[in-house]
Amino acid sequence: MKVVIIGNGGVGELLVEYICREGHNVTVIDEDASTVDAVVNKYDVMGIIGNGSSVYTQKEAGMESADLVIAVSPSDEVNIICCMIARRLGAKHSIARVRDPEYLNQNTFMCRELGIDMIVNPEYEAARDGAKLVRFPAAMKLDKFAQGRVEVAEIFIGENHPLANIALKDFKAKFSTNALICAIRRGDEAFIPAGDFVIRSGDYVSLTASRADITDLFVKIGAINKNNKIKNVMILGGGRMTKYLAQALCDDYKIKIIEEDLDICDELSKDYPKCDIIHGDPADPDVLVEEGIDSIDVCIPITHDDSENIIMSLFAKTRNVDKVISYISASYVKLAETSGVDTHITPKITVVAKVLGYVRGLANAKERGSKSGIKALYNIANNSVEALEFDVAEDFEGLSIPLRDIKLKRNLLIAAIIRGGQVIYPNGQSTIEIGDNVIVVAASNRLSNLNNILA
Repeated sequence: MKVVIIGNGGVGELLVEYICREGHNVTVIDEDASTVDAVVNKYDVMGIIGNGSSVYTQKEAGMESADLVIAVSPSDEVNIICCMIARRLGAKHSIARVRDPEYLNQNTFMCRELGIDMIVNPEYEAARDGAKLVRFPAAMKLDKFAQGRVEVAEIFIGENHPLANIALKDFKAKFSTNALICAIRRGDEAFIPAGDFVIRSGDYVSLTASRADITDLFVKIGAINKNNKIKNVMILGGGRMTKYLAQALCDDYKIKIIEEDLDICDELSKDYPKCDIIHGDPADPDVLVEEGIDSIDVCIPITHDDSENIIMSLFAKTRNVDKVISYISASYVKLAETSGVDTHITPKITVVAKVLGYVRGLANAKERGSKSGIKALYNIANNSVEALEFDVAEDFEGLSIPLRDIKLKRNLLIAAIIRGGQVIYPNGQSTIEIGDNVIVVAASNRLSNLNNILA
């Protein structure tokens, strides 16, 4: 496919990297000559220096033959205009990054009336991820499929963890669980593990099952104490993601927000009267102690400074806060993990995964016309493994065949089948039928439709 990306900032360059890996023809438009030169030299893509909202610049980029335009400049309004112009010039599909909370309730209108196929909002998507982890704090990462019927949860295996030194073939019987261990990250390597794989301390383990089954397992291994419920949440920083988090959580938890800018504090107080807004430096340990960090259940550092977020996370851990969720950029992930930050969210990676799922779906429709396409895609195991949800249509070549008789590609497993609203944990006798939703976990296979799982 021909993909045009307008805006070569942090999200733009990540999109270039991931979409180039998919083998597509990428053109980048940006007004900054140095960033265009850098991305052209690094990824061997076509670069155009110019204003992405200019008709002439878009024509120079060959927009009339583009399959997809993705506008991720710093300005919401410019991104919307870019997509509108691109569609008029002949681009078949368009995605716009729109970040302002005021636009959030207008997504349907913009998609329907302005010809934009997808609106992506990194802060909103990342805030949703944070809210899920507040509601289920035993997980380090949590993704939902099939309208929440199936979840993929990641946990860290520390010293003396109940799962340490357990072989996968013994896991289900030992803990009497339906949960499936679908991926393991050990150091810089990720595995789709076989039955003889032994879990070790230091591993990051991804499990898939229904929320009830995952909760049951977490209770058995001591990761959840049903008597200790989350009540108090402290958010450090008052930016855009804080607003989305406050909106998602304020009805169910006692929220305290600490922000250094007085004007932002006033705005937050007006918009979120249920929250306790504190004017102070969220990076000052004395302020955090004075505001009761020692009695907080969840602490969420969410400033614009990655290193500051990591430092605040580590301080919160020294005060025995049960759950710390830090928002950081992709380049700080390894530093965060080696420093002891247990849970982190990377907004740019979150939105890139959402866009990548859309790109895969378009490529599948263009090249193969398959109806059994991607419904959702999430990166797990530090982006080394993908968990995907597929709709099953009549063109799936493995329909009604027992799984034991289907030859699947390596480094891949079928984690769950959803049929009529019920979750099926597949075995050799299970079959895949029209109308099912199938959850597939795969390493480095770049699946775009369900037939891609077949060897």
